[in-house]
Amino acid sequence: MTNRSKKLLDSDLTVLNIGMSIFYDALKVQNVKVIQIDWKPGPTLDKLSEEILSKIM
Repeated sequence: MTNRSKKLLDSDLTVLNIGMSIFYDALKVQNVKVIQIDWKPGPTLDKLSEEILSKIM
């Protein structure tokens, strides 16, 4: 094991959970440091809507 790997494994880590809150809840119950990020993919637009939006912006 390298010194860098050992340092990483010996440090306090925090989990970033993106999306499903069930994973966040499960980690919190186990006293894991976790941050929940509420992220959803952006909406997809049809070609005409994209063209109109690009002209407005």
